Amino acid sequence: MRVFVINLARATARRRHMLQQFAKLELTAEFHEAVDGQRLTSEQYGQVDRDTRRRMGLKPQADGSIANWLSQRQVMQQVVKNGPEIIAIFEDDVELSPDLPPVLVELERCPLAFDVIKLNRRTPAKPFVPCMQLSTGHRIGRVRYHDFGCEGYVITRAAARRFLAATPKMMWEIDQAINYYWDNALNVLYLDPPVVFHVGQDDSQIEADRSASREQYRNSENPVSALWRRGITGARRYFVRRRAFRRRIREDEMGVGRK
Repeated sequence: MRVFVINLARATARRRHMLQQFAKLELTAEFHEAVDGQRLTSEQYGQVDRDTRRRMGLKPQADGSIANWLSQRQVMQQVVKNGPEIIAIFEDDVELSPDLPPVLVELERCPLAFDVIKLNRRTPAKPFVPCMQLSTGHRIGRVRYHDFGCEGYVITRAAARRFLAATPKMMWEIDQAINYYWDNALNVLYLDPPVVFHVGQDDSQIEADRSASREQYRNSENPVSALWRRGITGARRYFVRRRAFRRRIREDEMGVGRK
């Protein structure tokens, strides 16, 4: 399986660490130069749907989050244009399990008709509903009702094409945009136990930028009005995702997702 790692040009320490990990696992990875959140252009800012987020009572997107969203979409655009039919995408602040190579082999020939399989899980305590057992001892299934993080995932070329078409502008951070299957109609599954782990390094630009966006939000919004709009948005998402999850479980039980 073709493997991409998203990495800032100036994040040389992370690049070295990822190279060491992939070499140890005897995997070849291609490094895609990430968009730098400290150097966003007006055109790149224009790809964020700020008006809709404001109407929903949501905070402005952090520059690092915008850069990450753009970077991962660039990889998807490349794959849609040139192939192959399935790839794995990794962020550069992760630890990789020794089980990763055989898992990628298994997923490449998996009989499930998936769009995305998340290799990481931010909240392992969330209930997991298995769909299929792999020969590696791992299971593929669904997390109730979804999980966050896009540190490592497998995506098909067809899914990347549909995701790009469904998200012409940035409304959510990249992990939310991918995991919100009730919005994007993608068949998103998870691996259990995970083989990719977020290490949360302190120099993450995304985390630093979030503080600035929260300050901007506090200074520009009526807190009562924003809270009301955000509550309505959250309530709608709560009911829609529960209904969509139950529908997916019924489809799994009927074998709808088999190739």
